[in-house]
Amino acid sequence: MKWHQQLVFLFVLQAPVAIAQTVYSWVDDNGVVHFSDNPSSGKVKAIQLPDHERPAPPPKFDAPQAVDADKNNSAEAKPESVGPLVVDIISPQHDQALRSNAGMITIQAEVNRKLAIGETLQLVMDNKRYGAPTNQPLWELKNIDRGSHSFVVQAIKDGKLIASSSPITVHLQRAIQKKATSQ
Repeated sequence: MKWHQQLVFLFVLQAPVAIAQTVYSWVDDNGVVHFSDNPSSGKVKAIQLPDHERPAPPPKFDAPQAVDADKNNSAEAKPESVGPLVVDIISPQHDQALRSNAGMITIQAEVNRKLAIGETLQLVMDNKRYGAPTNQPLWELKNIDRGSHSFVVQAIKDGKLIASSSPITVHLQRAIQKKATSQ
């Protein structure tokens, strides 16, 4: 072996020893924490690094604590469960006439709490689903035909209906374009 190959081989053999060593820590006069492999001042703290090849210890969990019924205001009280979802359409109002020559309608719903994981909202227009389910209670509809339209917002979880708004009817007014006739 050549001398540089021997040197590389020596470093490879010493690498695990260098990793599992003691590290020294100290705080200087400016409050800055320093780490080094050499103790350089009188107020150093030795930190023994764990063996890098040893597996991590298993996690430790605290045992669940019983909740006393008299301690409802305690920080240790168990969290409240998610209550039933309530959905309301807040805009537009029921039986409202809207004028939009572009056929635009904005539906704004309101829910009484945040949606839980797996819960979505579905807009239903004229008894047909409109668009994909979403977690946002706002829909901007475009190019809707003039006339009366019914809307309901449904809350769905795992494919099942869990809540529904009261239905509203909106009357969309659009200008009619007359075809030019030649005389």
